[in-house]
Amino acid sequence: MNLATYLSFLISPAILIITFIMIRFRYHPKNWNNVVKAAFSGLIGVVLLLVANYIMDLIWHGNLFNLRRITFYVFVIVAFSAELGKLLPLRLYFYNKPGFKGPFESIRYSIIISLCFSMIAVLLFAFNIVGTDMIKAPLLFLYTYPFANIFFGIVMGFFIGLGKMRKNLLIDESVALFITSFFHGLFYFCFISSDIRLLVVTIIGFVIIGIMLLVKSTTFKVDKDQAV
Repeated sequence: MNLATYLSFLISPAILIITFIMIRFRYHPKNWNNVVKAAFSGLIGVVLLLVANYIMDLIWHGNLFNLRRITFYVFVIVAFSAELGKLLPLRLYFYNKPGFKGPFESIRYSIIISLCFSMIAVLLFAFNIVGTDMIKAPLLFLYTYPFANIFFGIVMGFFIGLGKMRKNLLIDESVALFITSFFHGLFYFCFISSDIRLLVVTIIGFVIIGIMLLVKSTTFKVDKDQAV
């Protein structure tokens, strides 16, 4: 493992520090309790990914010899378990907080959870604790994974917050989990297929969709100075 790989471990913490600084000077929170809990829940969210990967190893022994197994591994074992691990704390705890009014507030929590998740997940992928050796550009994957998780956090947060506003949580929650799992799986599959054009198109799509959802979330915002 070279220096470039170790440097990739610093991306999520660096972005997280910048996020905390922005929260500090933009929202001036008097109580950081919820922020800390969001960060902690992201760290432990990798447990589902570990469990799913362990069960897969017991059953298949890491043998992904056909497209059906690869698809199941990418979209269910990796993507679905990862996004479910991030959805649960957002839905079961932060959803009921007074400051959780809609998409904008939900996205803030979701991004913190996702960044802390990627902080641990990058280590697990780098040391081959989870994942597959079929990844064609592992270093590029490690460097882009934290940024992809920011996008997943935006999508997840937007639809969970939308469900809070519309009082239609079951549908929006299902949509959030399905879409983020699909995008997560698509991102991971890009590195297995080694199709650079698919990766470029996927990243461009992530950026466009992420910006659109962020802008849209501000139109729902009840109070931009809402405490975190």
